[in-house]
Amino acid sequence: MTPPVPGPRALVAYLRTGSREARIAYRDLPERERTAYRALVRRVFATALAHHFGRHPSREQVRELVERVGERHPQYAGGVRRVIRSTVEGTSSGGMSVRQVLTAQHLVIREIAALDPAFLDRVDEIVEPTAAFTGIDPHAAVKVTINLDGTLRELELLRGVERIGGRTLGMCLVRAWVAAEKQRWRRAKELGQYDDFPEIGSGKGRGDAARREAYSTGRLCRATVDRYGRLRAFTFMRTALFDDGRMALAAQIREAITLAQAPLRVSLGLLGGYGIGHLVEAGLTGGLDQDDVAWGEESAESGDG
Repeated sequence: MTPPVPGPRALVAYLRTGSREARIAYRDLPERERTAYRALVRRVFATALAHHFGRHPSREQVRELVERVGERHPQYAGGVRRVIRSTVEGTSSGGMSVRQVLTAQHLVIREIAALDPAFLDRVDEIVEPTAAFTGIDPHAAVKVTINLDGTLRELELLRGVERIGGRTLGMCLVRAWVAAEKQRWRRAKELGQYDDFPEIGSGKGRGDAARREAYSTGRLCRATVDRYGRLRAFTFMRTALFDDGRMALAAQIREAITLAQAPLRVSLGLLGGYGIGHLVEAGLTGGLDQDDVAWGEESAESGDG
């Protein structure tokens, strides 16, 4: 049998087969990739517990899972108990080595997958979410595609966009983003991933005026995103937008949005799957030039939430 490739695919293989070889494959990863893998397992572990327990786990539910895994793997029973309780109760699992924590987390996720065929059926998507969500504005001028983590994947200016002005185009960009974000948010909630920020337009983010701005390198346009990386406003700095054509303008728009999200994207990549909201709150915002990227306080042009 071919040895599992260390990383996400090995984790999926372990959850499906229970293979010890797949479980310990991560030990062959370089240190930086091993750090990302630990974050991945931590995310999948939290997702599995949320799936198994629901929003408000009872002590009985926690005890039953601890005992079930402990009976199957008595040599790891103490570690299993500590990692489950530390996650559910928000306490520390101090005193355990990194390897002990990872082993216990693997065993718990595998047990939940074995108990619930619906969870097992979704492990590929849970471990490696690849979903993309596309929105088009009511004027059919802009098509925006975002990833499950909320970062920009693709942006296209549609045929006929040349007929509208810069201010209207800016609003079209935001509306297309909102349409994509509503789809993304629903799917994120279903998966229990990247769902730590409020639904856009729900009003639950009212009063949160933190914004990040970034210009395209040609300073033709400026993108404004909220603390979760969602596009909230887009401004063009001059009226002649299509001198170099529709494709060139789309490239500058993508650049401005990507720069606005860049510190969040960098941190997201380094931590291997933590939601944008966690990263901002933790202060992991990268080090871009402040002339190009800056936090500010302003109204939410695209609506509250």
